[in-house]
Amino acid sequence: MPPPARASNAPRVLLLDFIRLVAMLLMIQGHTLAALLDPARLNLDSFQWQTYQSLRGLTAPMFLMVSGAATVLGIRYGPDGRLAKAMLRRRIRVAFMVAGIGYLLVLPAARIADLRWVSRDVWRGFLQVGILQLNGLTLLLLTALLWRARTVRRYAAWSLGAGALILASTPRVASVDWFRWLPEGLAAYLSLDHGSLFPVFPYAAYMFLGVGLGALLLETPEPQRVRTFRLVCQAAGCAILLFALAADHVPLQGLPPGDAWKGGYAYTAYRLGFALLLFGLLAWVADHCPRLVAAWAPVGRKSLFVYVGHLVLLYGTPWTPGLVTGRVHALGMGEGALWVLLVGGITLGAVLLREWVRNRSRPLGTLIHASVLLALVCAMIW
Repeated sequence: MPPPARASNAPRVLLLDFIRLVAMLLMIQGHTLAALLDPARLNLDSFQWQTYQSLRGLTAPMFLMVSGAATVLGIRYGPDGRLAKAMLRRRIRVAFMVAGIGYLLVLPAARIADLRWVSRDVWRGFLQVGILQLNGLTLLLLTALLWRARTVRRYAAWSLGAGALILASTPRVASVDWFRWLPEGLAAYLSLDHGSLFPVFPYAAYMFLGVGLGALLLETPEPQRVRTFRLVCQAAGCAILLFALAADHVPLQGLPPGDAWKGGYAYTAYRLGFALLLFGLLAWVADHCPRLVAAWAPVGRKSLFVYVGHLVLLYGTPWTPGLVTGRVHALGMGEGALWVLLVGGITLGAVLLREWVRNRSRPLGTLIHASVLLALVCAMIW
């Protein structure tokens, strides 16, 4: 007899949405300042700037771990113990949509017909892997794991193992010239050499490890949920930072020579450890300011719109200019801070307006969504 249908009927965990919102805010200010600040007007060697750069490096691990944790929520299994087909199709569709948006944002021509004139170097830039492309591929891999696991605990255990394996393999993978053996578009997922910012090794590990955090939240009783999450993140963060200190000062034998920033254990462990400590801090905020979290967490659920919206606003599209046009690397810190507030305010305001329209009139929201898609298709053709 097949096992009975099982489902995760727990309400959405607001803490994850709140953490995702904070990660998006950090990403907005990071992208805005990186595009606008004039390096000649900054002391890049100062302690304050180095600290800021280190904190900015936590954005991707935070976002990716929360994305992995979110895959645990709302799991539905069918009567045969496998992932319900409707959920399987939906997650595969979302994975391809996220990766597709990532490629669309860097489309090298305004019209499809003009792609034939694009040079090889420009195509290489198009095939570089950003965080959305990585997110889409890793979501497909996690969906395959979930489909095979049949239980949340097994899914979490397999994901944690996969994440640890990716981190352990990163120095070896980073030392290989994948572009000699694979097509450009595939090799870009494994190497930083041609400009990819988020290759699978090590960045996919953050999503796999995040599944463990999601399972912890899901299986912890509601009264102890936030406190347990905080304690686990704090303990794990401290342990990983101790490992990072050891890896930074004790030479590890048998590893291939390479750039420590690309695949070194110490740098990756520092980012993971500090990200977990920040998770613990945000859990403390959620524990002491539940109304604040409840008010702003819903915006975190729209992280894809926030991410795409602020990039389109900043850099524009093949059809529209961006706010940074004519201002790239031209501002000081004070002016840059004002632009961070402007870009963040417009982006979050647009997301809130979109949700208000959808809640007031779902047909109108659907019409606006369909109109934007139609305009995009027309622009790409004509």
